[in-house]
Amino acid sequence: MRKPRDKFTFQRGFTLIEIIIVLSIIAILASAAMPLVRISVKKAYELELKRNLRSIREAIDRYKLNYDKHLYKKDEESGRSGYPKTLQELVEKKLLRRVPSDPFTNQADYATRSYTDKPDAVRTDFADVYDVKSASEKTALDNTIYNEW
Repeated sequence: MRKPRDKFTFQRGFTLIEIIIVLSIIAILASAAMPLVRISVKKAYELELKRNLRSIREAIDRYKLNYDKHLYKKDEESGRSGYPKTLQELVEKKLLRRVPSDPFTNQADYATRSYTDKPDAVRTDFADVYDVKSASEKTALDNTIYNEW
């Protein structure tokens, strides 16, 4: 049988004020942490983009070396620069497993530059793939645009 409660018995638990104070402290801490999370996610995407661009550029350089060593005899043409015609050709020659996707566009839609293009040219003649850059127009943390990388 239960004892009757007297006026000096304390009940366990939290008051409404205590819960509101704790929740407001948690909300303040979460709101302070959110910008840091966004920056760290953007840094991770930038690092992934740099790695993807580096791996594609290394594959282009390996293709050029192999072409100059006459390893692609059936692809040799007069007047050809020795660079791949498309990024997909790097996959076909097994220099890349796949063309990596741009983390900012979620597609493998890199802007390419041809060997015959001028360094400051805005458009390419699509004769071959001499260099690649991101197709994203977004701004990086260092205030550069990704398609200038």
